[in-house]
Amino acid sequence: MASLPGDSWAVRLTALFVRCCGFWAEDTKFGRKAMDVIVTYSLIALLFAFCVTSNDLYNCYGDFDRFTYCGLNVVTVGFGFYKLVAFSMKRRMFLHLIYYAKKNFWFCDYDEYGTEVMNGCMKRCLGIIIFAVFMCHLTIIIHYIKPLIANQGMNESDRILPFQLWIDLPVTLTPWYEILYIIEMFSGYHCCICYFCFDNFLCQINITLVGQFLILQKEFRSIYDERFALMSKDESYIHARLIKCVEKHQALIAFTEKVKELYRDVILGVVVLLSLLICLELFQLMTTVGEMLARIHYCVYAGGSIAQLYFFALTCNDLTEASLAISNAAYDVRWFLMKSADKKNALVKDLQTVIMRSQKACSLTVGGFAPVTLMTFTSICNRAFSFLTLMRQSLDY
Repeated sequence: MASLPGDSWAVRLTALFVRCCGFWAEDTKFGRKAMDVIVTYSLIALLFAFCVTSNDLYNCYGDFDRFTYCGLNVVTVGFGFYKLVAFSMKRRMFLHLIYYAKKNFWFCDYDEYGTEVMNGCMKRCLGIIIFAVFMCHLTIIIHYIKPLIANQGMNESDRILPFQLWIDLPVTLTPWYEILYIIEMFSGYHCCICYFCFDNFLCQINITLVGQFLILQKEFRSIYDERFALMSKDESYIHARLIKCVEKHQALIAFTEKVKELYRDVILGVVVLLSLLICLELFQLMTTVGEMLARIHYCVYAGGSIAQLYFFALTCNDLTEASLAISNAAYDVRWFLMKSADKKNALVKDLQTVIMRSQKACSLTVGGFAPVTLMTFTSICNRAFSFLTLMRQSLDY
């Protein structure tokens, strides 16, 4: 028996990290209460991290290098906190989408072609998720290794934390240092999860929808079955197949609209903040001198952000193209082989309606305005490089 898409490692990894933020749809009462507790913990952890990094940014005003480094931390943590708050306000909608995807996409039976398509989609999604998880974890691990290396050979009073604390406590002395280091480690790791898990979930949904549109294209093309027509003179099955395809098309459109509404504000934040974040990462990479681990850190940081943005835009672009391709599938229906003139004319009119509707693409938008395509990726990168050039010129002067 072929495995279901929901049993794939792509869905399992997505569910694992979304659960760590408290947003997965659980079937048991205990599981739902656990998700509520995790959401509360996530909000507290990210609020603590945002306050610490913001305070550090405020106290290093005047030191340009330190200020840009702290600004990078504030934007990164703030971006994750922004996503968490935005989805917490739409948590019911988020859980409803997961329930619908589990019932209609991930844990339902497919024919041979559908199984092949969905398996290919899950393999592609698994590669994207593994890359994003690896890059984000490598970034946070290096972030916590750097102070441990820097503290070697130092006195207790000179030790540094991953995020500097400006409080009236002996934070560098035992046991304060160890306690605060562990607190920052857990809080920072949760920021890391919130930073990439929601983007991974969107990539998972986009690729799943692409697979559903590919299956629907084949169903449209097979509305008229020549082998079945040779065995039966009754052509009423054609209308029944068309109705089934139209209903599925409407369901996919409605689901895409819900995803668009859920991610509307977050995608706007991606466009606004990610260009600044990439700019700060590249600036730190270009200005860091002599510290090999720091250069590797910023290289992984910037590379991971650019790659994650690319996959984000690519999957949205693929969704748009797959929805537009429905019009080609409807055009390929072999309606001209039908024998009944009345049924032929009715089918042609129905197919014309399908073609006209499918030419309006199902796409995610930036704040409800421009659709997200690969052009969005290039525009964000161009804006980031423009900011970087401006910062370098101001630094030279």
